[in-house]
Amino acid sequence: MQYYENMMKTISIFSLMVTCFDYPLQVFSKTHPDSVVKNDSWISARNNLNITINLTPIIPIIDENTKLSFKVLSLNDSMPIKDLRAKITITDHDGRLYKFENKFLPVTNGHFSVDYMFPDDGEHRVILQLYQNTTPFTVSSFDMFIPHPSPPAQLDSLASPFVELFKSLSQILR
Repeated sequence: MQYYENMMKTISIFSLMVTCFDYPLQVFSKTHPDSVVKNDSWISARNNLNITINLTPIIPIIDENTKLSFKVLSLNDSMPIKDLRAKITITDHDGRLYKFENKFLPVTNGHFSVDYMFPDDGEHRVILQLYQNTTPFTVSSFDMFIPHPSPPAQLDSLASPFVELFKSLSQILR
């Protein structure tokens, strides 16, 4: 019985160590945000609107594509509003603007999205202008903080022999 308990403890320790080496940021980071968007929902009682934003990936990576997805629904019945089009502008902490060619984006069944590459970390604001046909309807904004990319950990190169050992042992013990 003692042998079985020791073996289970060893397996547990190996599993924990493999997890730590495979996912070091998630395991050790206490500042890792769930989302970079400070206000992912914008509500206008006057215009009967609820607009939400989602990012994919949830934590954007500098100079890689991020999909910004929007959902525009009415507040009272959660139905899409007809004949909407949108324009999006993104600003950053240095005052730069990006306007997506300053063209109208179609809103289909209350949904639309754009791809954007954040050029740097820091504060950003997504400004959404909605139009009903060509008539301005409302303006909303979403604030976000893009984190500074962390350099590869030096621990990775030092610990790689141990990681390989733990991985092989975990495969054997399965």
